Amino acid sequence: MAVRDYYEVLGVARSANADEIKRAHRKLALQYHPDRNKDKSAASRFAEIQQAYEVLSDEDKRKRYDEFIRIGGTTEAFAAGAGGTGPAGGPFGGPFGTGGVRGQPRADEAWAGADSATFESIFGDIFGGAGGGRRTRGTGQRARARTPLEYELALPLEKILKGGPYTVTIEGQGYTLEIPAGIEDEELLSVPGRLDAVVRVRADSHAWLTREERDLSYDLPLSITEATLGATVDAPLPTGGSVSLKIPAGTASGKKMRIAGKGMPAFNGRPAGDLFVVVQIVPPRDPSEMTKSLLREIAGQIENPRARIAHLRG
Repeated sequence: MAVRDYYEVLGVARSANADEIKRAHRKLALQYHPDRNKDKSAASRFAEIQQAYEVLSDEDKRKRYDEFIRIGGTTEAFAAGAGGTGPAGGPFGGPFGTGGVRGQPRADEAWAGADSATFESIFGDIFGGAGGGRRTRGTGQRARARTPLEYELALPLEKILKGGPYTVTIEGQGYTLEIPAGIEDEELLSVPGRLDAVVRVRADSHAWLTREERDLSYDLPLSITEATLGATVDAPLPTGGSVSLKIPAGTASGKKMRIAGKGMPAFNGRPAGDLFVVVQIVPPRDPSEMTKSLLREIAGQIENPRARIAHLRG
């Protein structure tokens, strides 16, 4: 079986940073682990994912791999030992070539390079977190348990932002989950008292907040006079309260104003996101005759905004 390019295996660009590689690996490992995925190809796919992560998550191995490919080598040759100085069967001194798919670690030996968060997501949640029965890395012993039932949970964004207890009903019975503030989509949570069930979390849509990765944004309406003359307005924060936001004179619709660290809370080693307030200038609704008269009076003194754009000039 041909060994695919490691970046292709994880679905990341060659310029991907360590955090992007870790997230891609975690998502794929959860999807293809043989204890969770009973498809016949899952074991080999999982082993392929682990081999790719073993290389790309290590700065030195990644540099050697990138250089080996740059000078015309193949991933298959690298995995077989041509790209490094490790023992026969692999250039890294790892478990490559010991069985299973050719040039790849067996699924039950592939966890040496996995980060603890991914390991805990699969084994900690399946076997009840930090209690007994959790598989211990490096012991060679593999815990066995029935594949847990998985439930989807659309959490209100407000709950994700603040965290705390949240009650769900599973098969007619209520369970209280502890939601970590800032939890990401696709994270798995164990169900207290149920070793046979896990919950996969995703954020539900929000009435006025838009989420993009760790950042949040919303539209902030301004009057014509506030945008033209400048102003200080209260900007609501996602977790409650507000901040005073200074609007510079001459602010245009669509301008994004950044409030650092007020997006999604920090989670699992990832920093807090930012909040972006997007200015939207709103004309007066049902203006009085006096307002109309004043606007007509100053209309000739206001620059035509299309005058500076060549294809819009009259």
